[in-house]
Amino acid sequence: MTTAVRPNQREHILDAALELMSERGAAGMSMRQLAAACDLQVAAIYHYFPSKDALLAAVVAERQYGARLADPLPIDATAPPAERLSAMFVHVVEGAMSEQSIWKLLIGEAMRGEDAVLGVGRDLLALLLPAAKYWIEQAVPEHADRAELAPLMVGQMINAFITSVFEPDTDPAVIAAECARPLKALVAD
Repeated sequence: MTTAVRPNQREHILDAALELMSERGAAGMSMRQLAAACDLQVAAIYHYFPSKDALLAAVVAERQYGARLADPLPIDATAPPAERLSAMFVHVVEGAMSEQSIWKLLIGEAMRGEDAVLGVGRDLLALLLPAAKYWIEQAVPEHADRAELAPLMVGQMINAFITSVFEPDTDPAVIAAECARPLKALVAD
């Protein structure tokens, strides 16, 4: 096994930890298994992360969701409001679904009462409603004052994720488009 510190080794450890934890849960992954997956000695893992809780918190925090929520949206400003809102929702949901392993980890560990994840999950949830309001302001500014849009959007995002878990063979774009329908109905002209 390798013991020398390599460039981007921390990121490599985090990626491997996410993969193992999303498959087995944090409790089901040992630091020894992680070290083997990274071709490192266990001491090298502890060099970066003093505990499994610290590793778990870093796996989630390193995704930088707060910063990514403000990324610009690829929306055609000339499209009708319902189409802009739908396009924005599909874009956001497809992005979230591409991060399915982190969501599985967060939800699974939260259901097990894992303290290291509960705080991170609460922080992420606290970001979602303001992010939805921001996205709505960007996509359909003429409907930004509709108080029901942002909570419905967050609910439909969760609906899309749960649907993708239970219907893994369904194209995420199809799921996202279906979950966008109630949003579109609210702003249809």
